[in-house]
Amino acid sequence: MRQYSYDRRLNWSECDPGGIIFFPHYARWMVDGLNEMFLGLGVDPNAPTGNNALGGLPVLGLSMKFLSAPALHDTVTHQITVTKVGGKSMAFQHRFLRGDELLMEAEETRVWAEHPLGNPRALRTLQVPEHVRALLQEAA
Repeated sequence: MRQYSYDRRLNWSECDPGGIIFFPHYARWMVDGLNEMFLGLGVDPNAPTGNNALGGLPVLGLSMKFLSAPALHDTVTHQITVTKVGGKSMAFQHRFLRGDELLMEAEETRVWAEHPLGNPRALRTLQVPEHVRALLQEAA
């Protein structure tokens, strides 16, 4: 399955008063990382779908395990692995490392979806498009 990795610095605005990461930023990093992975594959899951709707990847499930915390200005590597591509859903593993030290790992499940323009609450799930399925199942 597909893997994606990038490095980022922990910035002051992402730290708690103790100078370590404020944990909700991991969730934001996961969203940002997935978006970059998809865009790098030439896929914008949030783009207009042609059905007078916008696409999206809403979260169905998220589990996070915290092992250690990066400090201000640490470089953190975010590794994403596609672990499953189902009919309408996809599962991802996220790992955050400082060097070889595992800081946090998470499992998340998302669905391929769209919502009519002007009505984001009318979300409907769709089949993962075949070209997206092929890209996600391909080893990087």
